[in-house]
Amino acid sequence: MSATKISIETSEKKFKSFHETFPYCAFALACALIYPNRANNRKRVITFGILMSFDSLMLFWFVSNLAICAYTFDKYDLSRNLSVGIVVAVFFFKFFYVYIKNDKFADLLANITDDLLKGNDMDEDYQAIYEEYIKLGKIGQTCWIIIPILLSTQFPIYATVLMIYESLTKDDGERYMVHEMRLQFIDNKKYETPYFEVVFIYSLVQCVVLCPNFAGLDGSFCIASNHLCLKIKLLAHKVHRAFKDSNNRYQLEMNVKEAVKEHQEAIKFYNDLQHVYGGWLFIVFLLTSILISMNLYQIHLSESIDTKYTIFAVSEELSWDIYDVPWESWADPVVTKLLIFMIAKSQETFILTGKGIVYFNMQLFISVLQTGYSFFTLISS
Repeated sequence: MSATKISIETSEKKFKSFHETFPYCAFALACALIYPNRANNRKRVITFGILMSFDSLMLFWFVSNLAICAYTFDKYDLSRNLSVGIVVAVFFFKFFYVYIKNDKFADLLANITDDLLKGNDMDEDYQAIYEEYIKLGKIGQTCWIIIPILLSTQFPIYATVLMIYESLTKDDGERYMVHEMRLQFIDNKKYETPYFEVVFIYSLVQCVVLCPNFAGLDGSFCIASNHLCLKIKLLAHKVHRAFKDSNNRYQLEMNVKEAVKEHQEAIKFYNDLQHVYGGWLFIVFLLTSILISMNLYQIHLSESIDTKYTIFAVSEELSWDIYDVPWESWADPVVTKLLIFMIAKSQETFILTGKGIVYFNMQLFISVLQTGYSFFTLISS
């Protein structure tokens, strides 16, 4: 009877855990074998090894093809394959990176869950803020489902559309691989039946394997950074409520001190967020720059665009929100000092960085393009 009652109470909660609030992101993390469950670490590694064993033939073909392109100095095919190779490299990096960061990642998601559940005991004005930011998090979750699927499926769709067109316009139309490359041992008969059909389906598996990895980790970063914004907005609202609802100076001081404590928790969450995602952000910056340069190089060599290979700061308002509270109406020196402390700390903008080397803001977008173009001019000179 009591178990049934607890189940009913849980189901009636407005705000739920991370995996219940963002089920698609959690599902993608689980499918990609990077959901930070401490209990099945070993099983995930074994499963990943089995999966890579199944994919080993495709990896062998891909690596040997890269080696042949480098040996024969086939610049176009080398740059084309490197564009895909970068995506594959990111896939492997993410798995081992999350494995190393497993405990910190698990703590971060647990922290998000705790914060979400706390919202059930808050007033309606706080819950309205929760709903706004959860909605933004779900939009981010959806975007990181759509983007990897679009990027992965364009390869088989592109090949399929071309083959349909060939069959409609020619008696003996050409066949197209999901990703064109030399296949060791069967290269001279890869377009023959049944080799072509088997390789085509085998290639589709690789597209399916890649999607959850990108949807999961990239989506979780979007949700976690949005959650930091939520904590900051709640903090600012709490300070406003402290001045509005307090009946005396003692109560005001206690409420503001509680807000200071939550500010410290928000800073700790930011540091945890930086610790979990910082290394990954730095690698993303490096590989994105190389990917852009490889795509520019392909366009430079072919003088055309191959669509398959070319489609590939949050606390600045807090100080003003705190300053905007009616602090002058109380003229309490203790509270004023606490507010000055919070304003000073809030002016240290929460900028996510890649190991403290690159700063993820709008300027970085320009830097990525500049770095990519610089590398392109270097390899094309």
